[in-house]
Amino acid sequence: MRDLIDAFLDYLSVERGLSVNSLIAYQRDLQLFADFLQSTRRDYTDVDGDVLGEFLEYLRRVRRSPRSVNRCLSAIRGFFRFLYREGVLKRNPISSFPGLKLPVDLPSTLSAEDVDRMIGACVDGKSPVRWRDASCIELLFSTGLRASELCSLTLPEVNFYSRFLRVVGKGGKERVVPFGRRAERLLRAYLEQERPALLKGRESGVVFLSLRGKRLCRQSLWGIVKKAMAKAGIRSEGKGPHALRHTFATELLSGGADLRVVQELLGHSSIATTQIYTHLQERRIVETYKRFHPRA
Repeated sequence: MRDLIDAFLDYLSVERGLSVNSLIAYQRDLQLFADFLQSTRRDYTDVDGDVLGEFLEYLRRVRRSPRSVNRCLSAIRGFFRFLYREGVLKRNPISSFPGLKLPVDLPSTLSAEDVDRMIGACVDGKSPVRWRDASCIELLFSTGLRASELCSLTLPEVNFYSRFLRVVGKGGKERVVPFGRRAERLLRAYLEQERPALLKGRESGVVFLSLRGKRLCRQSLWGIVKKAMAKAGIRSEGKGPHALRHTFATELLSGGADLRVVQELLGHSSIATTQIYTHLQERRIVETYKRFHPRA
C-alpha cells in the first residue's frame, strides 16, 4: 500500500500541482489509515463502508475533531478514486460514504479601525522593520492574501505602475489582485529603507525578509500580526493573519461586491467556500439591528 500511496502523491504533485504542505497532509492522513489497516490485519482490497466506518470511529475515540476526520476522509476518498481510475481496483468501494456534518464556523474578523491601529502601532515604534510589519498587515487587509502567499511574494510579482500583485495560490493557480495607495506607500518605504539593510549585500527575489535576510516564514508573520494586535490593545484570541483575509472579504461584501468577484480575489476554487462570508454578513445585520433599533 505504501507504493500506491507514493504513486498517488506523485499524481497530486505533478498533475494536480498541490503544494508541499498539502502533500504532507495527504501523506500523513493516508499513512494513518494504512497503519490502521495493518493493525486490524487488513489491506486496501478489504476496504468497504464498514471498514471505513470503523476507522472513523477510531479517529473519534482518539479525539480527532470532526474537521480533522473529514479531512482524513477526503484524502482516503481521493486515494480510492485514484486506484479505481488507474485500474488497480475494479470498483470504488467507498464512493458513496458520507462525511460528518460540520457546524458553520464563522471566521474571526477585525474592523478597518482595528487595522489602522495595528499599522499605527507598527509605524510608531522603533523597530528596524516597522515598515515591513506595517506593509505586511496592510497588504493582508487590502488584498486578502493567504499568509503563505504573502511570504512567497517576489519582486517581479509586484506591479507598482498598475498597483496589482500576481499571486500564485493553492494548486499553483495564478490570480491578479489589486492593492491601494496606502499599501503602495508602506511597501515602498519598506523596500527603500529597510530591505537593503536586511539583505546585507546579498541578493534575493523575495519581497518580505526576516531579520536574518531570509524569506519571512508564516510563523514569523503570525508573530508580527499578534504583536501589532497587542500593541494596539486588540484581543487576539483566535485571530492571526487569516483574520485580515476574512476582514478583506467581509468589507468587500459590506460594500456591495459581487460574491463571484470576491471568490476570484480570494483564490477560492469553489463558490461554496466564499459563501461563508454571507453568513457573517447576516450576523452583522442582526447585531446592528439589535444595537440600534428601538424595538429590538
